[in-house]
Amino acid sequence: MSERAAVSVVLSAGVAAAVSLGKFSPFLDQVRDGFHLSLTGAGWLTSSVTVVAAVAATTVGRWAGAGRSRSALALGLVTIGLSGLGTSVFANAAWQLFLARLLEAVGYVAIMVAGPALLAQVLDVALRKWALALWGMCIPAGLAAAAAGGLMTGVGWRGWLVVPAVASLLLAAAVYRGAPLRAAVPGVDPVSGGADFEEGAAESESTARLGAPVWLLASGFALVSMVGLAVVTLLPAFLTSEQNLPRGRAGALTSVVAAASIVGSVVAGLLAQRGVRAQPLFVSALLMPFLGAGVFLGPTWLACFVAAGLLMIVNGIVVAAVFSALPSVAGISGAGMAAGMVTQIGSLGTLLGPPLFGAAKDLVGWWATLPLMTVAVVPGLVALLLAVRRSMAATAES
Repeated sequence: MSERAAVSVVLSAGVAAAVSLGKFSPFLDQVRDGFHLSLTGAGWLTSSVTVVAAVAATTVGRWAGAGRSRSALALGLVTIGLSGLGTSVFANAAWQLFLARLLEAVGYVAIMVAGPALLAQVLDVALRKWALALWGMCIPAGLAAAAAGGLMTGVGWRGWLVVPAVASLLLAAAVYRGAPLRAAVPGVDPVSGGADFEEGAAESESTARLGAPVWLLASGFALVSMVGLAVVTLLPAFLTSEQNLPRGRAGALTSVVAAASIVGSVVAGLLAQRGVRAQPLFVSALLMPFLGAGVFLGPTWLACFVAAGLLMIVNGIVVAAVFSALPSVAGISGAGMAAGMVTQIGSLGTLLGPPLFGAAKDLVGWWATLPLMTVAVVPGLVALLLAVRRSMAATAES
């Protein structure tokens, strides 16, 4: 298997993990009715897949970083596939839904940690930078694919769950057939012996020394990413209840909105390849609260749709910038650990975002989501900027 083909497999695994994150969104009303869930409860159903990531991703990152990234990737795909099939066939009570989501969480965290660790081992420098930036595209691409399930209203949510489950199992077989990427030698840059790192970060620096920048990067990622996920999760319900759109149409529009984040990720990847630093990409997050006002206060469904699409483009830019900054913060040998930390702390945002925004809507109304966006984005941006600044300072001191 060539290195480019291996990168494609790893990125596809990331998309599969993200599909599991958002696969209930297009059928949220059906699931709520069938299992008697409130909008807040449905939000927890969506985000509960990140529970394990929120408490154990750093530990998984340490384990996967010890030459086990390929195994972690394959096992994660198998777990997601089997859990999805089990949910489709056997889930008849709310507790069974949530139990299956916890099992999927195990697969989700394994993939989201092992993926960046494997991509950091790409030998071609340009391909490595591009691949890491594209890893930020996996979540929006997966959410878009999940939202596309709304086009399968005829088979219902149970029939839809079979599709991503089978796809995950096929990807697991592809991983087993050939090693995605060769293991990097700890402490040595596989291209130039440790000299090629964005913004000059030295491979010999330890994760402990760069702990503060990684924590800041992860915290900023958590705060900003919760906004994008909350918008994609709640948008179908908003379009059906407030804009009187049919469920199928609302699901299709949400799929396009989620896919808009892919555009942002690709743009960020191109800019990163051309030497644009992460800071200006992070600053674009300030647009998100303003665009959020257009989503939930827009006069027509078209205005809401356009605002949501623009918001997700910005979300894609910021997410891609976070992952492309990982080598700057932790180096290649620390990428697994850093990815674990970003995934773990970031999962707190994806875990809490949908139910928090859903509860605000239930208690006050849709307008209450706007101050929540501001409260999340502003400190998140500050954390991201400080992460890059402190990482550069640590590199200069070395």
